[in-house]
Amino acid sequence: MALRPAIGALAACCMLCAGSAIALDIDFEGNLELELRSFPKEARHAEMEDNFIALAGEVELGLFSPSGRHAVIVKPFARYDKHDHERSHADLREAKYRYVNGPFEATIGADKEFWGVTEFLHLVDIINQTDNVESTDGEQKLGQPMVKFSYASRYGTLTAYALPFFRIRQYVDPKKGRPNGGFIVDDNTTLFESGEGRRTDDYALRYQNNFGPFDIGLSWFDGTARDPQLLVPFPPEASGLANGLPMLQAHYAYLTQAGLDVQATLGPWLLKLEATQASENRYLPDPDFADRPSTRMAQEEVDIFRATGGFEYTFYNLFDSGTDLGLVAEYMYDERKDDAPHPFGNDIGIGLRWTANDPQSTAILFGGLIDLDTDSSSISLEAERRLGRSFKAILEARFIDKVGENDDGEEDAFAAALADEDSIRFRLAYYF
Repeated sequence: MALRPAIGALAACCMLCAGSAIALDIDFEGNLELELRSFPKEARHAEMEDNFIALAGEVELGLFSPSGRHAVIVKPFARYDKHDHERSHADLREAKYRYVNGPFEATIGADKEFWGVTEFLHLVDIINQTDNVESTDGEQKLGQPMVKFSYASRYGTLTAYALPFFRIRQYVDPKKGRPNGGFIVDDNTTLFESGEGRRTDDYALRYQNNFGPFDIGLSWFDGTARDPQLLVPFPPEASGLANGLPMLQAHYAYLTQAGLDVQATLGPWLLKLEATQASENRYLPDPDFADRPSTRMAQEEVDIFRATGGFEYTFYNLFDSGTDLGLVAEYMYDERKDDAPHPFGNDIGIGLRWTANDPQSTAILFGGLIDLDTDSSSISLEAERRLGRSFKAILEARFIDKVGENDDGEEDAFAAALADEDSIRFRLAYYF
């Protein structure tokens, strides 16, 4: 957990509130959750589990001054997983002091920031590290220690971030955890190009404004990449094995990234675009060691352009039923295509979002991804519904529908790695 930077900020905040000798508005809420996960297909190794049970909880305490200028917000999260000890973790999603004075706002402590507009892939969203053991869709984030200053005017909102502490990405338990992509990541061997480890001098800037139907965001990030490059240790004897799977090292390179996100609201149409231009030092195969390219590599600065965009069209009051149906279609592009270290080099995402607009907030999202280079495809289903006043049921299912091949007849490595990791996840949450 990123405790020390956040605890220092909170201590100062509490002293400020205590010293002010004023009445505070106090908000307290939270939830408790039972989670069941099942993997229908046989695991890669006999020790890996097929069914998991877990408990999780999150609470939020807010202290607000009557003037609205001062606020202290603490939101801890914790999960216990019976089989996967890496998923048994705790995090301060938020632990911050916030000061607001007219157009000026300042925040110090741990916080979460979301940038972006697209549905399937969030390219510009880079402030927080992904909570990789919490879910496979990348939507859950770890709290990020920061100092943030924001100023709003009729010319737009400008926000500056100082990010003094880095959060590494966690991976599933090497013996029992799933989903498993055919490798294990050893957190104890994590490498940082900066040489500063988790203490960083990262910073970011973001400008937001709207022009008629267009909402525009421009961003700049300079610091440690949130996505690690996974390397085979050198010499190869250092890699080791766990359950017969290779043990890899996570390397976090230095990254500069310029980002653009745009959304146009035109009646029932939402037009969306995200694009990034980044420069990152990555390890590439060294031609001097062509016989062992996976274990001896040379570092090289790489310029990377990525983009994703598309539309969402909503059919309101479908057939006079009172329900809405949204159609989402987006294209994902990485100029590296097949050489990209992720499965979104040349892909299309299509989704249907149905909302019942009922008191139970019933909603269903069905989506699919198609790789245009290999014809690999995957499908997902997410559904949720409130049960009474305090409970909510959430169902998620993710399946690899097809493992395709590229033009050279080689199997899609990303789809093949997860072909046996289809999953069904059910959560029952109690809110208070």
